[in-house]
Amino acid sequence: MKALAYVEPNKIDLLDVPEPNPEKGLIKVKINYCALCATDIHIVTQNLYNRKPPYILGHEATGSIVEFGNCADTGGLRLGDKVVLSSMTPCGLCDACRRGDDCFCRHALVTQAFAEYAVVRPNALFRIPDEADELHYCLAEPCASAMRGIDLSDLRLGDTVAISGVGGIGSIILNMLYMRGAACITAIDPIPQKRELAKQLGAGHVLDPFDNDFQAKMKEITGGRGFDVFFEVSGSPKAAAVTLKNLAPKGRAMLFAVYPQDFELSVNLYRMYLKEARIQTVFTTIYNYPRVLQLIPRMQADKLIGKVMPLSQAHEAFELFKKSVFPKIVLKC
Repeated sequence: MKALAYVEPNKIDLLDVPEPNPEKGLIKVKINYCALCATDIHIVTQNLYNRKPPYILGHEATGSIVEFGNCADTGGLRLGDKVVLSSMTPCGLCDACRRGDDCFCRHALVTQAFAEYAVVRPNALFRIPDEADELHYCLAEPCASAMRGIDLSDLRLGDTVAISGVGGIGSIILNMLYMRGAACITAIDPIPQKRELAKQLGAGHVLDPFDNDFQAKMKEITGGRGFDVFFEVSGSPKAAAVTLKNLAPKGRAMLFAVYPQDFELSVNLYRMYLKEARIQTVFTTIYNYPRVLQLIPRMQADKLIGKVMPLSQAHEAFELFKKSVFPKIVLKC
């Protein structure tokens, strides 16, 4: 089968690899759609998670079940079911899993879905309706992470919120924030098309971080108080510092992005103390998928998915992703 892999630092390639057979306890899925994520780029360019090449990329996927590998319990799944794949599946038995901290499982099986087929554990799969648009549901994985961040932010109805970086995950968070009841959302991005999309997704204000009046405009929007919740999703070290400087009393700085592994953030703890402010990082959890599947039909998926390309054009898709024109780019596998 064809599979898109990280083959060496800063290089990907479309490989011919053996079609996987499901070992005992695993399920084989025919991948239909898989969306590009910044994490895929970071694995290739920053050696994120220390993946060893050749390594098949892709973890935001939908597909259909084609084979069971002698599973004692399939969780009610059947051949032919349309499913969403989680990005990783915990073992359920280690100390982290028993504490409910699935994202820290040391025996997790990572999904590799930029391919024609993938094999996963049963608890990696979530059935979607037969009539569902599978293309929309490949947003489930980033939605699960976005939901995790919003849950951790303790967002209250009427909170004033900023979001820095309106790319794929930033657009999803913005869409969710609007539905969650954020009263005044300010979207920050240097690309005009993304600022326009932010308005369509519910942002009341949009700002260019390179505008000379950027800081003054943020103060004007909040009346000098600062933001109750500030999501930093761009991954820019400079943006992380801006986030901390513009928090309201008891404000929450949600550092959602994956920053360079050697980046150290300078924090004035005295100012944070005076505000009783909080810094929160965000990973993910498998336990959000049931809620996510209920939410996706209400998401503005057609606006979030900017382009669909065949797996054979994976190189072009990666280069297009780097230009940061579309929120999400999806590969049809």
